[in-house]
Amino acid sequence: MKRAILFAMIGFLILGWCMTGKDLVEKPAYFHKLISEAEKYESEKIYVRAIKSYKEALTYQPNSVEIKTKIAVDYLALGDESSFINRCNSINEEHGYPVSVATLLTDYFIEKGRNEKAIAVLQPAMKKHKNNEELLQRYEKIKYTYADMYLSYDQILPFRNDSAVYIHNGKYGLIDAKGKTKVREKNEWMGALSSGRDAAPACLDGEFFYVDDNGYRIEVPRQDQQVEELGVLCNDAAPAKINGKYGYVNVKFEEQSPFEWDDATVIQTGFGAVCKGEKWALLDKSYHLITDYIYDDVKTDAYGYCSISGRAFVKSGNAYRMVNEKGETVGELLFQDAVPFVSEEPTAVQIGDKWGFVSLDGQLVIEPQYENAGAFANGLAPVETLSGWGYINQSNELVIEDEYTEACSFYKGIAPVKKGNRWTVISLNVK
Repeated sequence: MKRAILFAMIGFLILGWCMTGKDLVEKPAYFHKLISEAEKYESEKIYVRAIKSYKEALTYQPNSVEIKTKIAVDYLALGDESSFINRCNSINEEHGYPVSVATLLTDYFIEKGRNEKAIAVLQPAMKKHKNNEELLQRYEKIKYTYADMYLSYDQILPFRNDSAVYIHNGKYGLIDAKGKTKVREKNEWMGALSSGRDAAPACLDGEFFYVDDNGYRIEVPRQDQQVEELGVLCNDAAPAKINGKYGYVNVKFEEQSPFEWDDATVIQTGFGAVCKGEKWALLDKSYHLITDYIYDDVKTDAYGYCSISGRAFVKSGNAYRMVNEKGETVGELLFQDAVPFVSEEPTAVQIGDKWGFVSLDGQLVIEPQYENAGAFANGLAPVETLSGWGYINQSNELVIEDEYTEACSFYKGIAPVKKGNRWTVISLNVK
C-alpha cells in the first residue's frame, strides 16, 4: 500500500514537471504570438485588435512598460486621446516616470499647446531622473511659456502682498494673485493689501478708510482727523496725510509718529523716507532720521514703497545713486533714473538714454540697451524695445516676445500686461 502511494506521488510529480515544462515552452511562444499579432494589426491600422492582443500579452508580463506604452500609443492612434493620457499617467505613477513615457506625453502636450500640462509631467520626471538631457531640453523649451488670464481692465498696477489694484471705468478694485476679483471696482481710489494681507486703504466720496480683503469697511479716522492721503500698511504702519501734514498711523488711525512732513513713503525692511520742503531724508522704523534732509528725490513704486530689498535710490543734483538702510552709498554708479527693487534680483536703471540692470551690490549686470525696463522677479524682467514690451531672463535673452504696450514685473509667477488699450494678467507655467 505504501509502495503504491509512493509510486502515485512520483507519478504526480512527473506529471507536474511535464506540465510545467510544457508551460515554460508554450507560454513564451503564445506571448510572442500575441505580440506579433498586435504588430501585424498595427501595420494594418487595425488598432482595436492590436490593443486587444497587447492586453492579452500583458497578462503574461504585467509589469512591461513597453507593452503598456504600445497600448497607450494605439489608443492615441484611434483618436482616443483621453485613454492615451490616462494610460501614460498611470505608467508614470506606477513605474516612476520612465523617461520614454514622460517625453512621449510631454511632446503630446507641447504639440497641443498645453504647456502647463507638459510642465506638470516634466517636473516630477526631472526629480526622478536628475540631469537627464531629454527632459532638460524639453523643460528649457517651455519653461518661459505662460497663459493669459483673459482679464480686461483700463489699468492693472503691479502685484504687491498677493494683490493688485485695478481700474475700470474710473473706479478702483482689487484682484488677488490668481487674478480673481477680491474687491469690485466701487472706490474712487485704492491701495494694495497690507503686509498682513488683511487691510487695504480706500477712498470713497472723498473719505479715506481701511477695508478688509473682501472690501468691507473696517476702520475709519476720528472726526478730528482730516485725512487727505492714506498709504499701504506695512507692519501696521502706513504713511498718511492728516490735517495738511504727513506722518504714520496704524490700521485704527492711531498716530504712530509726529505729523511734520510734506511727504512720506512706506517703511519696509527697516527704513523709508520723508520729505520737508523740497528735501528728503531716510527714516528708520522708529521714525528717527537716518540721514539729514539731503536728497532731492527718493524713488518709489506705484504703492509708495522705496526700499523693499534694503536698498533705495536717492537723488542728489542731477543723478540717482543706490543707498542701503544706513544711508551708505552702494556701488559707484550714478543713474539718470531707476526702478526700486522688488526682490533680491537685479533692477532697472537708466544710464544716458538707455536702460540696463544693476544688482543689489551696485554692479552693472546688463549693459544699458533698452528703451525702458522694470525690475527682475521670478528670473524675468520687463523691457521695452523698439517693437514693444517683452521679458528677458538674466542671461539677457528675450524669452517672452515684445508684443505688449506696457508690462509690469512678475510676482509669484504672474504679471500685469497691456495689449492694445486693455490690461490683463499673464501667468507663467513654471512658477
